[in-house]
Amino acid sequence: MKPQMKRTNLGQERELGQLEGVSSPEHRSSDASTGTSGSSSVGAADDREAAKLGLWRLSWPIGIELMLQFLMGTVDTLMVSRIGDNAVSAVGVSNQILQAAMMLFTVVNAGAGAILARMWGARQWDKARKTAAIAIQVNIAFGLAGGAFFAFGSGWVLRLMGVPGEVRGYASDYLAIVGTALIVITLHLVVNALIRNTGNTKGPMVITVAMNGMHLLLNYALIFGAGSIPAIGVEGSALSTVISRLAALAAALFVLWRTFRPRLGRADFRGAGRGLMREILAIGLPVSVTAMSWGFSQLVLLAVISSLGPVPLAAYTYLQTVEQFPWMIASAVGGALAIQIGHWHGAGLHERVRRGPLRAIQAGTLLILVSSAGLWLAGEPVLRLFTGDEAVIAASLPLLALCIAWQALRVIPFCLSGALNVVGGARPVAAMSVIGMWFVSTGGAYAFGAAFGWGLKGVLLAMILDEIARGVCFAFLWVRRYRKRIDTEHMFSYSKNEEYSTTS
Repeated sequence: MKPQMKRTNLGQERELGQLEGVSSPEHRSSDASTGTSGSSSVGAADDREAAKLGLWRLSWPIGIELMLQFLMGTVDTLMVSRIGDNAVSAVGVSNQILQAAMMLFTVVNAGAGAILARMWGARQWDKARKTAAIAIQVNIAFGLAGGAFFAFGSGWVLRLMGVPGEVRGYASDYLAIVGTALIVITLHLVVNALIRNTGNTKGPMVITVAMNGMHLLLNYALIFGAGSIPAIGVEGSALSTVISRLAALAAALFVLWRTFRPRLGRADFRGAGRGLMREILAIGLPVSVTAMSWGFSQLVLLAVISSLGPVPLAAYTYLQTVEQFPWMIASAVGGALAIQIGHWHGAGLHERVRRGPLRAIQAGTLLILVSSAGLWLAGEPVLRLFTGDEAVIAASLPLLALCIAWQALRVIPFCLSGALNVVGGARPVAAMSVIGMWFVSTGGAYAFGAAFGWGLKGVLLAMILDEIARGVCFAFLWVRRYRKRIDTEHMFSYSKNEEYSTTS
């Protein structure tokens, strides 16, 4: 007589047919209709899907996408600078305003991406489609409202911010075009995020490559004029942004539509979906609070650094630019891990979920140590690409050595916070993040940098302590969460064994 009990040993990786990824709905139906042979084909399909959820396979397209965004932003600034410094300032101010406005969309986008990954891993296709539909509907509503606001209120916002008159004219023209088309930008971002969370990170990368290429060509034609196309300056840059984003949105919507089986249709956009919306907000609200708090804390941090003098401020600005590359690695690895965790959590592969962050942290830390050390070794030539001021270079070089530790430590809280958000720990992550960024990072920067007179080294020391504190707290939360799960499942397994021995 064979025991009929659920396997609960988390050390065994055979849960759900060794599913590390997810198979498509057709594979699932094939299994139901063909019996044993169907199970064999599903196993092969699951192996293919498992390969698609490898950390490297997911992370490198995200890294390329981030790199392209950084490079194209730099090229965009260089092209607009041909018009004049006021034009560059106008585009910079306008983009800051737009980024602040788009913070509102993180409430839905962060939560929807995590829930979609979980539903995809659980093979709950109807809920996955409904999650995507909710995210699109909310972004349409917010995008239309935001577009109307910028269409009629951009001048008021610029005056409220105290933007100088010579810059305000350019900024008003730019915001009138890009701000009014906010719905295009927000929809493109959320659709790309939804595609990414199904495990397809290469699709959004390809779309971004094509979008940036189109943006570059349109920028040249519309800013400077080409053939019969007149030169329209800053307005040309704005039109280029909207047109290239619109083309990218069309491509992304097509990819998202093809991702689902059955296809995403009108029925998915009907009904309230209140239960799913609550799940989305349970993740999205804490994440958005963290993002907004971080934005405000950075303003205060910049004020502290500004009080140290113009040379430290310039050194910190160049340091932030140079250290974008290691940050992109951390962001790519953390984003890939969040997708993995979502799929595995939805599929019930708790041992994989438990071990996932450790593997990602090891890989990310190694890559960042190499890249940060390379920047330190090539520090002076790299810094001379940005400035010839000897005082600024002298102030920046020692900081590059500290950045090796800072950037490596950033991987730990970055990976663990994303993983905790996906599995339902967003609220404690937000609370600890807000405390860390204000009391340890910003408060420590003032204490060490200004009060103790340690300058930028004191500021970086505070940032390092913040990463350590949050990393330890998040690691504690992660270990406690999965230790409870292991204890619970071992108790369940023991009770089942007792039941079996009694009945047999």
